[in-house]
Amino acid sequence: MAKIAEMTQLSPTMAEGKIVRWIKQKGDPVSPGEIIAEVETDKAVMEMEAFETGTLLEILAPEGTLIPVGAPVAIIGKQGEDISTLVETAKKSIPTKKENTIQTTSQSSTTSQSDTTQTSSSSSKLTTEEQNKIYQSPTFSKEQTTSYKHGSQITQTGRSGPISPLAKKLAFQKGVDLGEVIGSGPGGRIIKRDILSYQESGGGKKGSFVKRHDRKLELTGMRKTIASRLSHSTSTIPHFYLTLELDANSLDSLRNSYNQDLKLEGPLKISLNDLIIKACSLSLKDVPEVNSSWKEDHILEHGRIDIGVAVSIEGGLITPYIRNADQKSVSEISLEIKELASRARERKLKPGEYTDGTFTVSNLGMFGISSFTAVINEPEAAILAVGALVKKPVLKEGNIVAGKTLSVTLSCDHRVVDGATGARFLSSFREYTERPLRLLTG
Repeated sequence: MAKIAEMTQLSPTMAEGKIVRWIKQKGDPVSPGEIIAEVETDKAVMEMEAFETGTLLEILAPEGTLIPVGAPVAIIGKQGEDISTLVETAKKSIPTKKENTIQTTSQSSTTSQSDTTQTSSSSSKLTTEEQNKIYQSPTFSKEQTTSYKHGSQITQTGRSGPISPLAKKLAFQKGVDLGEVIGSGPGGRIIKRDILSYQESGGGKKGSFVKRHDRKLELTGMRKTIASRLSHSTSTIPHFYLTLELDANSLDSLRNSYNQDLKLEGPLKISLNDLIIKACSLSLKDVPEVNSSWKEDHILEHGRIDIGVAVSIEGGLITPYIRNADQKSVSEISLEIKELASRARERKLKPGEYTDGTFTVSNLGMFGISSFTAVINEPEAAILAVGALVKKPVLKEGNIVAGKTLSVTLSCDHRVVDGATGARFLSSFREYTERPLRLLTG
């Protein structure tokens, strides 16, 4: 008997998925555990498996379709089986998005005979592309709200009043901003002569301005998740921030000398961020209160130290975790970050690689940002925002010398971490970064 295959929840936060590619096609045999499609979730592109044995009789969700978890995507059964009723039932249960459109109808002009005659000719009609580039006045929104008129009952208008179809087309061709034109027709209607007069007075010259239009960007699953999680974090977690400026001379020197030595062994290069993650892991061991989570009726102090690294990818960001970072060398951390970041940008991370961490580092230093504050990644209790390495004069032993500084800001959940606790963490972090040889032995 044929059965419906549903959109599987492929990650803990997944509410819907987009069919990227069907691995199996209609008519192909399938068996449990076999990959039938690639699905883009809120975090990554993942593989969806079959749970039935049989033949893929029907694909209900074409590639590119966004489908909620639990909705039908395909039908699997015996070859030649009648599935017409099942297909009809399944398609009715698939949510579809409909775009609401407002249609406008042209109203004939009651102005001069020449304007009326030219308006009725086919040459005055706008193409769809041109029509999309003409304003519909706020008057429409106001009338529709107060009088409940349909869009087709509202006169086509410019920004500030009615406009004849011919004037509308002429304005588009001449590059005239309708918001700058005052209508001389009945009721302030903008007509042909108003466009010509405006041009003759020096307005609307070709190249004098570029017409720009708003764009409606559909929300991706990832953007929805980012919006939901960060909104929840800022509204429920009492954030407070501690900022520290570090002397980064020794840290940068260690990185340079370390990379010089590594040239003899291979292409690996460590970054400041690799050293910072190692320093965080050791500081979390020193101050375990920061390596904790709020659990409503208790605080959970984690025994493991799993540090997330915020990675910018197309359409948003994702945070893969370095598991047991305190037990790994700097070079191991560096290799793992590069591998995770690469797969993150390809949307190939597994849920276990970007969930259930204990602390996060967000670094915008590579973009030249000197300092910033980051939003806590729930259910963690803190996140460290790292700025750029800055070369500037510093005071050392009474003398002004060339130095390198690094600004970091710790965002803390005040339910878990008090000010003094956060300060102890940053003090420990300073010790490891300003005397960084300990990072190689810790």
